[in-house]
Amino acid sequence: MKHHNFGKRSEMVSFAGYDAENRTLYLTFLSGGTTIAYFNVSAELYDELVRSPYPDVCLRFKIQAKHPFRRVEPAFESIDYGFIK
Repeated sequence: MKHHNFGKRSEMVSFAGYDAENRTLYLTFLSGGTTIAYFNVSAELYDELVRSPYPDVCLRFKIQAKHPFRRVEPAFESIDYGFIK
């Protein structure tokens, strides 16, 4: 699974995980730490999301508006990459 920490680039999500085999995108939202799984998301769309200077726009218009989803329990935690220089 690929992982991405958005840091301060997003006002909506803190963490993304992508399972390429199942084409499932996991997003942990800042409000309440809820994780939502979005289905049938291409690897190209995941890459676009994590590389975008405006990930919230990509999330709203290309993911939330077009892909089925469900809440995941327990929520995924953000990975602290602070130890990497």
